[in-house]
Amino acid sequence: MKLVIIESPNKIKKLRSILSSEYTILASIGHVFDLPRKDLGVDLATYDTEMVPDPGKKDILAKIKSAADEAEIIYLASDGDREGEKISQDLCRFLTKKNQKKCHRLIIHAITKEAVEKAIKNPTKIDDNLCDAQKGRRVTDRLVGYQISPIMWAKGLKGTSAGRVQSVALKYVADLEKKIIAFQSDEYWSGAIKCDGFNAELSAIDGKVVSIKTAVDAAKIRADIQKYLGTAIVTDYSKKIRTRSPEPPFITSTLQQVASTNFGWNAKKSMDVAQSLFGGGLITYLRTDSVRCEPDKIDAMRAKVSAKLGKNYVYHQVRVYANKDSAQDAHEAIRPTYEPPLNPLSPDESKLLDLVNRRFKASQMSDAVFDQAAVKIEIKSATHTYTFKASGSIMTFDGFLSVYGESKENFTLPVMAVGSVVPVSAASTSQHFTQPPGRYSDAMLIKTLESEGVGRPSTYASTIETLINRGYAERDKKSIQATDLGMMVSDYLSNSFPDLVSPDMTAKMEESLDLIAAGKANYFDVISAFHTKLKTSIESAKKIRPADIFKTDRTCSECGSAMIKKISTYGIFFGCEMYPKCGHTVTLNLDGKEESHTEETGEACPECKDGVLKERDGKWGKFKGCSNYPSCKYVIKEALPGSKPKAPTTPSHLDCPNCKIKMVVRQSARGPWHACTNFPKCKYTYSEKKVTQ
Repeated sequence: MKLVIIESPNKIKKLRSILSSEYTILASIGHVFDLPRKDLGVDLATYDTEMVPDPGKKDILAKIKSAADEAEIIYLASDGDREGEKISQDLCRFLTKKNQKKCHRLIIHAITKEAVEKAIKNPTKIDDNLCDAQKGRRVTDRLVGYQISPIMWAKGLKGTSAGRVQSVALKYVADLEKKIIAFQSDEYWSGAIKCDGFNAELSAIDGKVVSIKTAVDAAKIRADIQKYLGTAIVTDYSKKIRTRSPEPPFITSTLQQVASTNFGWNAKKSMDVAQSLFGGGLITYLRTDSVRCEPDKIDAMRAKVSAKLGKNYVYHQVRVYANKDSAQDAHEAIRPTYEPPLNPLSPDESKLLDLVNRRFKASQMSDAVFDQAAVKIEIKSATHTYTFKASGSIMTFDGFLSVYGESKENFTLPVMAVGSVVPVSAASTSQHFTQPPGRYSDAMLIKTLESEGVGRPSTYASTIETLINRGYAERDKKSIQATDLGMMVSDYLSNSFPDLVSPDMTAKMEESLDLIAAGKANYFDVISAFHTKLKTSIESAKKIRPADIFKTDRTCSECGSAMIKKISTYGIFFGCEMYPKCGHTVTLNLDGKEESHTEETGEACPECKDGVLKERDGKWGKFKGCSNYPSCKYVIKEALPGSKPKAPTTPSHLDCPNCKIKMVVRQSARGPWHACTNFPKCKYTYSEKKVTQ
């Protein structure tokens, strides 16, 4: 028996149609080992990692171990990227030494008979450099998250977190949102004349770029032009042929961008649908930064296009597209395999497959050709010279646009001679207002991250989803909008950890990881240098007071001190600068009015005899506590009107893997979660979301 271990179970059906019955196919369903959930899991002296089995995948590991014992050969066929390489390495190390000798690495670029058989004939070894690069990304992310987040909590940003790539993406979104909030619209006016068959826009007055600010100025200019319409003369006319070339086949980032623009999909949905197509053997590997394609596939496609549309629709030579300097070039571009689907495609799968197919075809087709004309017209009044411009173009050959893209250029200007008089029937002016910058869509944010070298294509979708899931941003139709929470987190990180949110620093780290992957940099040296800078930043951040960043113009109604913007588990609130001496806090209600968290009862504190009992909002609702807190910690523990009863527990269908007893479902502010019946003695828990997945 020959054992093939892949990542996704979605590929099993297609692989079984390709491989003979002597092959057993098992799926790891992603990573089976990871850093521990509640510990750093990184040796700070060597930066070695403590990898532990995923508690939810014990059955999967048991099946793999059992099958490996019976197999004569083991093919580790996880995805051909850094994550896949690390999965294969972890699986190999999990097996016995005897079984490790049976292991071979398979890189399958497409789930087709040709690609799979080629991979089996040419097995490779696990690339330790790629694994070190993946480990480097994981370790730097863990160091940032575990060492910076506690500082944020201590500074009044309870429950927030930082991330090496996530924090840079958040800064882009948050800074843009602040520009939108601060934006003030300005009035301006444009001018135009109506000619015979076209309109010309006012571009200059006396040779200076037109700038009309008020309705009064617009009316004067319009009246002046109107008097001299009969003097309109052509001062320049040009005509030329313009071509438009196709774009290269899709890579991960461009596929995400175009799917966002064309279909309104977020990056995660694009990747989910693409993963389904790849698992079904219908497209090549979806996580790639290379625009190259296999030469024989290009030749076959060019022949098909020529036969169907004509030789003039195929570019006269094979188009060769250049990769970016940062491209790893481990896989070819995303293209269709032209394999028949085993199952009917969903509407989304059909749309994306068609998009990939048309883009691949277009990449080797001829340019689209346009006839373009431009004219410049002048009207001279007694006091001013007004310059107007107009242009038009019409497509004369559609080329690649016959299969991909579109053109709205279907207007051309009439032929005009320089010095000739242009019939003008009317002059007009129109009022406009400047608009705030548009928010990022998934497509634009990915394009920005890619252009700045922040992250890598395989990480963009998860980065955006992290911002959404943590409440730092939210989706408004197709836009990504920073929340108040996100802007606070970004402001804190920008002030306390400027290097962490610097695109340049993040891009340099990505380059260092690329060098590790290529065997040109040492893992320890790169991570050690990163951690040294991080430790310096942490020591500096400890000295920064939250008041230096979040002090507001609000005044504490109890002691007269300034109020500071803070974050708790339940959201944003204002707390007194003198805390813990003064514990006054304020939130804003839906009407924007202050809503105090404390209210005096008039009762003296029975413990310290000096303080006054106040009603406060706690985790489980209202309670009474002493006004001298924290020096006096007296509270009335019985429930008050308006407080929440302790949430009941219900039986869970899961067993605790540690105690071998049934778990229970508990309720929290973030929703239901599964806990061991022995909680808190046994800390084993599962979120409802994780259980559902």
